[in-house]
Amino acid sequence: MAANLEKIWDADPHTLAKHAILERYLHAWFPILSHQSAAVGSTKNEVLFIDGFAGPGIYKRGEPGSPIIAMRAARKGARLPLAVRFLFIERDRQRFEVLRREVDKEMAVPSQNRRIVEMEQGDCGPILTDVLAKHEAERLNFGPALAFLDQFGYGAVSMELVSKIMQFGQCEVFSYIDYKNMNRWIGEQSQAKHAAFDRAFGGSEWKECIDLPEKQRRSRLLELYIAGLKNKAKVKHVKEFLMFDANGAPLYWLVFCTNSLKGLEEMKKAMWTVDKTGDFRFSDRDGPGQLDLLDIAFSQEWLAKELRVRFAGRTVSVLDVKLYVLDETPCYQFKKALEQLEDDEAIKRVTAVKRRKSGFADEAMQIKFSAGPTRLFE
Repeated sequence: MAANLEKIWDADPHTLAKHAILERYLHAWFPILSHQSAAVGSTKNEVLFIDGFAGPGIYKRGEPGSPIIAMRAARKGARLPLAVRFLFIERDRQRFEVLRREVDKEMAVPSQNRRIVEMEQGDCGPILTDVLAKHEAERLNFGPALAFLDQFGYGAVSMELVSKIMQFGQCEVFSYIDYKNMNRWIGEQSQAKHAAFDRAFGGSEWKECIDLPEKQRRSRLLELYIAGLKNKAKVKHVKEFLMFDANGAPLYWLVFCTNSLKGLEEMKKAMWTVDKTGDFRFSDRDGPGQLDLLDIAFSQEWLAKELRVRFAGRTVSVLDVKLYVLDETPCYQFKKALEQLEDDEAIKRVTAVKRRKSGFADEAMQIKFSAGPTRLFE
């Protein structure tokens, strides 16, 4: 697929939506990681952003590509205690040269938040694997780092590569899995196709999906991939976002991997800015403004009911609730739902607090959920 692309091409609506999520996340990620690393006295005086499939950095109508979006996100933010270093990798020679020119233009605008831009022309997998191996051999931490691995297809970003990145502290991976072509080629009796699937999943478990109907296949492939990330790559938190084409056919998943609860929270916020329904999906059929017209499916009232069922009769901490909300629901806000339940006498505080107005900010606070029905559900 990559070989068939032009040097510069049009940006599809789903590409712009993907970049909107990335940009929103980076505006939060750069200052959070920079301040955290500075506070703990990190041995590194930088944070690292990697774009493993960087492309030319610009589209036909002048829209910025992901490398330029990242550079601008760092430049336009408030002064960071630790600057950002960038590593851009692009395989195609022509696109690499266009990218170099776009990077030079952006670097002409001075910023103390940007340390240096390194550019490598070649394959992402081998280049990153070599960099990671050197850090491991010298017992140096690779992070804090965010690797944006927007691959062409589904086999260029292996489960092994994700695992190697995630073994280092304060590292995250934001990748792309091409479901359209996975669905197209999954039944092919080809060693090359099978090898690509095996690399992506870190094994052959995907084969159980070959004979499933399309919707079941889609769901099961995602389940198996996320299970692989958690079990093989040891990723604590995974969040996906599904893109559709103009005909309503599924194209690909964006998949975010982090071991940080704060990272998960900020990524869900970023995804909500693109899909305000909480379904975490986008379709080219309706364009960027489509989701503003839809009702919010996952309201705080909906979440209050979910929490009531999930924790009925149990005493848990506010942190337990937060973990459940971020990991297992589409939501990231939950304190209003707890306040609603408290007003309805569906929960009560076990841990005493000095001031009622403190709300549920104390994550160690213990709260007890009622086992019986409340006015909210009657």
